[in-house]
Amino acid sequence: MNSLYSNIYHVLNIKKEYPREDIQAEIVPWILWRLWKNRNELLFKGKEFEAGSLILKAREDLEEWQGSCQAKITAAEKIEAKRATTSVQTHTWKPPPTDWLKCNSDGAWHQNRETSGLGWICRDAIGHVLWAEARAVTKMDSSILTEAEALRWGAETLAGFGYKNVIFETDSLSLVKMINGNEEVWPVLQPTVEMIRHALLRIQSYEVRFYPRGGNKAADRIAKETITFVFNVPQLYSVVPLWLNYHVRSDKTVYTSNIG
Repeated sequence: MNSLYSNIYHVLNIKKEYPREDIQAEIVPWILWRLWKNRNELLFKGKEFEAGSLILKAREDLEEWQGSCQAKITAAEKIEAKRATTSVQTHTWKPPPTDWLKCNSDGAWHQNRETSGLGWICRDAIGHVLWAEARAVTKMDSSILTEAEALRWGAETLAGFGYKNVIFETDSLSLVKMINGNEEVWPVLQPTVEMIRHALLRIQSYEVRFYPRGGNKAADRIAKETITFVFNVPQLYSVVPLWLNYHVRSDKTVYTSNIG
């Protein structure tokens, strides 16, 4: 690689390229940070540091940062879980306006599973499914990271398809606030949020909304289906699979009856 940016991208995403290897990719930014600090110490104070000392300090930085982030994530997820429990019975999926599409995304995360599931589904104003996609990935660090990755994947795919008017819905309120600039982005989510924003800029008109879990059941079902996957190969559907039929029909029945 002959580009500085290409090299940085490679080391920051090395875990995705080698998911089965025992690689602690999270330490890379902290090694770079320590290299920068040590460079300044050498230039301005004449101090030199051994490689072993640099790695040790980088590990300490990483552990401190992870502890701080996990505390924030745990508190936010407890709030969202409580909110979802009280609203799931009163909210159902609603179609987008005419000439718009709606993409619901969700992530399936469990601390005892080695993989996480990503799912999204795109429907039009009459509830017709255009696309649905499911993917199993190496276990992510938290549920909100999984939610963010699912939304990113859906946004990048639909932007690549050239759709012009898309509403994106997720049941993660904190994630929506960060994407829309209403809340400071957590450091652990910064790269993914930036990629989501970049994908959204390729869509002519878009909205990113929070919607309670009761209106996100189809995406949730897709994400959980990845438990049955033998390989981490994305599955793109243009025809509704049998295991998703119930949720799609249920959504259409509910909003049709509400209109009537």
